[in-house]
Amino acid sequence: MMHGHRIAASAALVSISLASSGCVGLIASKHTYHASSPAVKVGGASVRMQVRPEGDGGGSYALSAMVVSAAVATLDGPFSWRIEATGDAGKQNHLVVHRVRVRTEKTKRDEWYPADLLGRRADFKVIKESPGQSRAVYPMPGLLAVKPREDGELTVDVDLSVVSSGKADRTLVRYRMNPAQGRRDEFMFVPAEIVNSIGKPLEETDERGWD
Repeated sequence: MMHGHRIAASAALVSISLASSGCVGLIASKHTYHASSPAVKVGGASVRMQVRPEGDGGGSYALSAMVVSAAVATLDGPFSWRIEATGDAGKQNHLVVHRVRVRTEKTKRDEWYPADLLGRRADFKVIKESPGQSRAVYPMPGLLAVKPREDGELTVDVDLSVVSSGKADRTLVRYRMNPAQGRRDEFMFVPAEIVNSIGKPLEETDERGWD
């Protein structure tokens, strides 16, 4: 199946440096997918697919005797995935995903996502940093259970609607996603909320790590 729950696996230690008091740098290998084509216009909005590697279960922070360390899995599939649309503030109302089909190049998988898990609406909201623009994010339930090195290129067909002023523009959009490899470097402060989050996955910071 192309979807499922977060799985657990052994974690690999990555290099960590305490740059200053309360700040830690994390470096990890990253295997992911990048879109090989630009965002598609639907109902005046630019719509694209995003994925975020969830490692093999993620990792956790550890804090002991003022020493900060962390263990994280190699950042790889399965993936959280979502459809993101950006438009003009006040023009688009909401986005709906009706059907999704996923195919893999190397392993020849061809699967439709369960339609009963789709069909809800994601409202466009004004972007604080860009008041003239709005954004709708449609998170797909479960995880996209693929791996770039094993499955190769992805082709994802998404049947979606963008509703503007009560009028729906429904389109079948095709996204081609190419395997990519890189490095994920992050620097973050380690205040009380990190101490309180000991044992939680690195990827729980919701807007971090999307491709």
